Amino acid sequence: MRTSIYFLKILIFVPFFFVCSFASDIDLNIDKSVVDANKTKKHVMLFLHKNNCGYCDRMSLNLSDTNTSQIIKKDFVFLDINRDDSDEFVLYQDFKGTNKNFMQALGINFYPTILFIDTNSNQIIYALSGYRDIPELHTVLDYISTQSYKRISLEEYKSELFFD
Repeated sequence: MRTSIYFLKILIFVPFFFVCSFASDIDLNIDKSVVDANKTKKHVMLFLHKNNCGYCDRMSLNLSDTNTSQIIKKDFVFLDINRDDSDEFVLYQDFKGTNKNFMQALGINFYPTILFIDTNSNQIIYALSGYRDIPELHTVLDYISTQSYKRISLEEYKSELFFD
């Protein structure tokens, strides 16, 4: 009797363990973040960077600026992805792999890069490559959060701001 209870426990808990271990190999599920962001009417913002990158460090400081971080918290779901975290796995649409492979699949080879994802389509709608100062960053954040990207380019948006 005891043996059969023991085997019954094994039959129940071993498959549960394997399901949990396979589910946990994803560190960043972007698709889930998109669904969550859509519920709150936000966009997803991916900050892609790497180690030993001075411009990445400076951009990180700009993103953590008090005003900037308040804007991001209000209008975006922010995801930080370090290319050099080789033990982390990303899931996005049909892709599942390491951070580095994710960036390679997207064709990202310039850092830092910020990608914005529209939560209705789960598509990347804008890529901001390279370092940006805080005023430029605020302009881009406003451009995305107001959904102006649906009607005009960023350059046209900046012109409207300048002439209004």
